[in-house]
Amino acid sequence: MLSIRQKLKALRNFSGNFKQYFQMAKVGEIARRYFVLNAFDGALIVLGVVLGTYVAGVTDPHIVISAGLGAGLAMSLSGVWGAYMAEKAERSKALKELESALFTDLKNSLWGRASRVATVWLAFVNGISPVAVALAAITPFFLVKLGLLGFQFAVFLSLGTALAVLFALGMFLGKISKENIFVQGVKMLSAGVLIALILYFAGLVL
Repeated sequence: MLSIRQKLKALRNFSGNFKQYFQMAKVGEIARRYFVLNAFDGALIVLGVVLGTYVAGVTDPHIVISAGLGAGLAMSLSGVWGAYMAEKAERSKALKELESALFTDLKNSLWGRASRVATVWLAFVNGISPVAVALAAITPFFLVKLGLLGFQFAVFLSLGTALAVLFALGMFLGKISKENIFVQGVKMLSAGVLIALILYFAGLVL
């Protein structure tokens, strides 16, 4: 059996390899874009589901949870598969072009492994962000099922959570772009509020 020291060393080597793969494949920038775009979509999904069911007069938390989780999971699975296929195609193309230029097989090289790790990781990030946001935003309705919250309050708390996520995403983008994080947060929040109002009044009309 491996000693604790050997296990820690193996873990450091493992994490070090992944860090090297991520740097070579330039994963960080792409992962940030995937995360923000899909977290934004996840927040909007919750806004749509909660406002739609609220306007329709739904007061059963199970319906809201099922609809919110169903939409979030569908988007998550679509994101995983779509990102995996797209990244695999692009990175396979780039690797083949490099192989052609170097006249050698790079599938089992450091570049080849970095390409495969990057593809899987980006697919994961693309898929996890919308369902994570959706789950966080519909959590109040689980509390309704447990009798800890009223349905009306859960609606406002859920909407508030989704909007808070949008504000946080805007601040995150502001930090990356080295702009005013509060202004960027308000911009993202304003987009969410505008879309929420459109969804709400569209639901009333329909």
